[in-house]
Amino acid sequence: MPSERCLSVQEMLTGQRLCQSSSHHDAVLAALNQQRSDGVLCDVTLVAEEQKFHAHKAVLAACSDYFRVMFLRMLRVLCDKLPFSSLQILLEPGVIQDVLAAGSHLQLLELLTLCSHYLIQELNSFNYLDLYKLADLFNLTLLENAVVDFLVKHLSELLKSHPEEVLALPYCLLREVFKSDRLTSLSEEQIWQLAVRWLEHNCRFQYMDELLQYVRFGLMDVDTLHAVALSHPLVQASETATALVKEALAYHQSLYAQPVWQTRRTRPRFQSDTLYIIGGKKREVCKVRELRYFNPVDQENVHIAGVANWSELAPMPVGRSHHCVAVMGDFLFVAGGEAEHGSGRTCAVRTACRYDLRTDAWADIAPMKNCREHFVLGALGDFLYAAGGRNELRQVLPTVERYCPKKNKWTFVQPFDRSLSCHAGYVVDGLLWISGRKPKFLFVVACNNM
Repeated sequence: MPSERCLSVQEMLTGQRLCQSSSHHDAVLAALNQQRSDGVLCDVTLVAEEQKFHAHKAVLAACSDYFRVMFLRMLRVLCDKLPFSSLQILLEPGVIQDVLAAGSHLQLLELLTLCSHYLIQELNSFNYLDLYKLADLFNLTLLENAVVDFLVKHLSELLKSHPEEVLALPYCLLREVFKSDRLTSLSEEQIWQLAVRWLEHNCRFQYMDELLQYVRFGLMDVDTLHAVALSHPLVQASETATALVKEALAYHQSLYAQPVWQTRRTRPRFQSDTLYIIGGKKREVCKVRELRYFNPVDQENVHIAGVANWSELAPMPVGRSHHCVAVMGDFLFVAGGEAEHGSGRTCAVRTACRYDLRTDAWADIAPMKNCREHFVLGALGDFLYAAGGRNELRQVLPTVERYCPKKNKWTFVQPFDRSLSCHAGYVVDGLLWISGRKPKFLFVVACNNM
């Protein structure tokens, strides 16, 4: 028998591979920490209140810009009032300000983050203003944001229990609170009234023009806006305030165009993204008008999506199923679907309506050119597009039409090259994508603002 040739290691391997250890950096840091604990190979000693801490210059320089600059200049450092060891620190009210001062001076960013988390846990209605001042002094962004969030959530109750403290808020803090979309504990009229009281308190009118930019006048009703415009001396004395009120009145006068005229001063305030269900069928009722919503922020048991967690809003004008829904400019649009006629017959309809979550009210908009069910409705740019579906005679449609809110009018656009219904559609990257089943196909609808 021929002798078997022994393969070398090189011949048994097939090629190059990049090998990387995910635990190497942790092992290195653990070894350095053990060396520090044992006092081995340390090359610098920190002294705090007569207590010595052995350390490595390279590690300190990696953690702190202060030490990096200092060691590069080959200077000797002596730390005062810095009561910490390794990566653990015991924080308490008596030392927190000293720790913040030392951490800020030495640019120990992780230490400042730990202090911020400690102070956030201590945040309450008695110390929020003092903690904001600390955050401002030491540039603690996490703590600043936490104080803003606290005020946004509790502003209504603080106005009742500690009104003088609210009126003493620094301008920068009040501005951030007014800017928040989640400031829902006060109506917009109450926010306006608070702004006026704050400006009049200690005569802080130099902030008026900027602060009023964050009052969402478009969320006030028309009667309130007229009262504000005609009677309030602040508005009459300020061109900026007058312009803001006029802008809001013009917004209300153009009812149908509101979705494409949205600005930060008309955008509704809300606690979180909200899930809505609209219409459909029930066993006991053929077509339903219901509008329900599920808002996780308002729910104590968000993991249980039961019936109790859904809340009712104003119902649609007409019950319908197999309809389509789209969102444009924070308004909810419902179009087409099947509805019951007076004769009891059910068929596709062309009617459409719009829901305003600010007023919990529905308004009819112009009906579509075609009756449609099992179609696709998508918001693209300043238009709604309705594509395909079946009409009242159950005929499958190739037509596409679009709705212009400014004109409150539907017009036909380029149709598909085939009829389709029960298809799927979604808007992404400025295009409306349409897909079908039999035969397989994909259409793309592009927005044309002409």
